[in-house]
Amino acid sequence: MIRIGIVDDDRSSRESIHQEISDYARNHHLECELSEYESALKFLDSGDKGFDMLILDIDMPGMSGMELAEKIRETDKDVVIVFCTNLQQFAINGYSVGALGFMVKPVQPYALNLTMDRAINAVKMNQKHNNTDSDTKFVLKDGTISRLVSVSDIDYIEVRQHYLLYNIKDSNTGARIVIKNRGTMQEAVERLSQYGFWRCSSSFLVNIKSVTAVSRVNVFIGNELLPIGRTFKESFMDAFSRYLAKKGWEDPCQ
Repeated sequence: MIRIGIVDDDRSSRESIHQEISDYARNHHLECELSEYESALKFLDSGDKGFDMLILDIDMPGMSGMELAEKIRETDKDVVIVFCTNLQQFAINGYSVGALGFMVKPVQPYALNLTMDRAINAVKMNQKHNNTDSDTKFVLKDGTISRLVSVSDIDYIEVRQHYLLYNIKDSNTGARIVIKNRGTMQEAVERLSQYGFWRCSSSFLVNIKSVTAVSRVNVFIGNELLPIGRTFKESFMDAFSRYLAKKGWEDPCQ
């Protein structure tokens, strides 16, 4: 089952996209559950979670689709986001929230089919990763407490002197905690590199799946800003590009 949410203040647009996606699912033998919301605020008020894909209009009253995407990314790093809008000039900003891409209204069947092909591939990749990485757990000492932590909940690790600071976001509540362990960056690299962690500088080891945006000198993880060191820039950007390619997302860095 693939859960898809459509958020658009225009009823005819919602119904049209709903029908096109239903036709796509039937033609590709996919089982999809579609939900419609007439505004970003209605979507948030519903409390609905667990979507695999969200189709968001950008220009909506009260809260824009871009603002909604930023809010969603605070607690959900994996949901596939596609913008559907007549504001093509603003769609490029979607890369800041890790959007897969955008469709221009009125959506043509050919454009929707191409986008859905990429989106479904991304959803399947997410499901595959969630069935593997999310099941991998480590025991981290937090003072006198031993915590069982999922690899997918670790956003990044910072080294300070002789300590490693594990920055962790609870996937259920969105609450952030920092667990301080004695250790070296090399030990963290050896432990986590196989799960998609890459160094962006001498002080930070980043979960590539937690990255929401990059610039020439910084990595964004939600609202947090981490520096990209010159020594690690090429390898980190290459890893990020390969991650986007695997997800079926376009790479704004190229």
